[in-house]
Amino acid sequence: MCLCLASKSGDPSQQILAVGYESGHSCVYTLSSSSWSTIYSYKAHSQPVLSIAIHPSQESFYTSSADANLVQHPIAIAAQPIKSLNTKHSGQTSLRIRDDGRIFVTAGWDGFGRVYSSTTLKQVAVLKWHTGGLQVAGFSAVRRWIVLGGKDGKVTLWDLFN
Repeated sequence: MCLCLASKSGDPSQQILAVGYESGHSCVYTLSSSSWSTIYSYKAHSQPVLSIAIHPSQESFYTSSADANLVQHPIAIAAQPIKSLNTKHSGQTSLRIRDDGRIFVTAGWDGFGRVYSSTTLKQVAVLKWHTGGLQVAGFSAVRRWIVLGGKDGKVTLWDLFN
């Protein structure tokens, strides 16, 4: 299971919780009064959801899985995802969205970091240097570097799209 929690519109009393399950389901819950309400649920993946991230606009969220799909889901009452892409690269994890919401990065079991457009889901860069699978990806807050960490015990910084 993976989780991503955000305050709705910056109000700490209103929370949004996006959850990815081992079944391949993704759900969104909102806190109203003192109880959680389900506003979205969909099974977009055939394998467990490995990573989940809420877009800074809080209009959508993204999931990656042990399967090869990247999926953009709505944060609203809806019946299905906004977009889905079969990347042909299974095991993309540690999905992180840059603070401006324009791109996101994943850490691949195959040792590749992949950068995608958050609007089209098209791959815009492949980052290859590690000799083993990647376990973590992220963005630095100050310079917007992409940070990757792998099973090889190394960390790389990538200065892209600044």
